[in-house]
Amino acid sequence: MELLKRKPIIDKRIRKSGFADSFFVIAVLFATVIFMLVLYTTWNEVKDPLNEGLLGVMPDDTSVNITETLDDVSSTTVLFDKLLPFLLLGLFGFIMIGASIYTSHPIMLFIGIIILAVTILLGVVYSNIYHQIAESPEFKPATDQFPISDKYMEYLPIVLFVMFIAIGAAILFARKGGGTGTL
Repeated sequence: MELLKRKPIIDKRIRKSGFADSFFVIAVLFATVIFMLVLYTTWNEVKDPLNEGLLGVMPDDTSVNITETLDDVSSTTVLFDKLLPFLLLGLFGFIMIGASIYTSHPIMLFIGIIILAVTILLGVVYSNIYHQIAESPEFKPATDQFPISDKYMEYLPIVLFVMFIAIGAAILFARKGGGTGTL
């Protein structure tokens, strides 16, 4: 008889997510942007000595153009800036999927507002830290190469607020049974 018991369709042990995952989004976004600045700055310092060293070691009759290859790597590091909006959309989608299974007591709205305040405060702190790093003389040339990342980090608290509004709307939509009750 043990084999004939029905198993629930939805596993009750699924971790509910939503508002709290925004801390994860902030940390990933901040770490990615800082990593891009450090990568670009480090690469620009290493590229010329690496180019000279490789040109000195390579045989004269080689068909490999080392300078062109290293320039391609430089342009690829700048490409990360154009991919940042897609990273943000992916992380936002991750939160929206998690928010679709979020059904709990309405008092969670007030907890969500407290988490919103903490998230926006963290967004302001990370935005200020980013701008202190980005405006330093060592990273200023790298900052000029990443205008999209610079704008996202400048307006990070506003981006987070809009994200919270969308997540709140998704939770309310799922809670009210709109559509099928999921996203």
